[in-house]
Amino acid sequence: MKVKSTKIKPIQSYSTTPVALFIFSNFSLALRGIHFITTVIRDFFINQFARKFGFIKTPVAKVDNELDEKIPFTPSKIGTYLDFTAFWLRPLTMLLFKLGPKKAKPYIDEFLKKITLAYKSAGRVYKMCMSTTARPRYYKMFYFRVIHFFDPHYLCVPSLHISVVSLVWSFYRKAFSEIEELTEEEKSVYLKEIYNGAIKIAETVLYIKQHSVNCIPAALYMMTFLMKPYFTAEDGIQFLKDMFVNTSIPVKDQKELKDYMYFIYERFLLVGITDGNWIVPIKAWLKEYCIASGQAYIAKKIR
Repeated sequence: MKVKSTKIKPIQSYSTTPVALFIFSNFSLALRGIHFITTVIRDFFINQFARKFGFIKTPVAKVDNELDEKIPFTPSKIGTYLDFTAFWLRPLTMLLFKLGPKKAKPYIDEFLKKITLAYKSAGRVYKMCMSTTARPRYYKMFYFRVIHFFDPHYLCVPSLHISVVSLVWSFYRKAFSEIEELTEEEKSVYLKEIYNGAIKIAETVLYIKQHSVNCIPAALYMMTFLMKPYFTAEDGIQFLKDMFVNTSIPVKDQKELKDYMYFIYERFLLVGITDGNWIVPIKAWLKEYCIASGQAYIAKKIR
């Protein structure tokens, strides 16, 4: 194992292009990549637009919470939100350069399998019941116009942004425990950078009003099951605890936000213990939330 201190190049400085080219120049990885892309197109884009234009009649629940109002709409954070895809691609480029194509390939392959599973799993919820929140009608910035055009905003619970960033962190924590080509210092620095980046993106989905506080714990709960045993209940609680540490949100409001998300996350976990199917607690919560928020007609449509 290498222990020599080195000048460590941040993951943020790596391009996404090398790993994308590598994936689509390798037959087996290209198949994985195509499978992932088709899953995203089918379960994210086609599913939403089919509902928007009335081709399917999936119920759409409003999952706003009054606590969302304690998080100020902050358009300036749009860049962090849109960095989401690069966030999971850049570490793969880092592995490609650090390990070489042969040794990096199995990790790239495994990550593509995991992220495809995350999209497919979230898609199971969306096919049962879509969900939305009230987005500000903000069109002053180009990127917001793009988001409003390409995202009908029907896939909130569980949040795919949260699912993927928690996947990235748990995946590399496990991978680094196996990789000998990286120094302990590199592993520590990289994991810290990945974790901090995951937290920033998680906060941003609330700051730009793409999600509600209800969407975060649902995603963490899903990943607790999909990434078992590498993403634990303790990891989920710590993830929520580390949100909004560096923020202008008053401490009292921070506590309310976190306490609520802890409660919802732990509720999912407790119900999930008694049922082998992780989707059952989310389904039950969606029905109960609809009834409690005056959407009983939506609750009746959830099958």
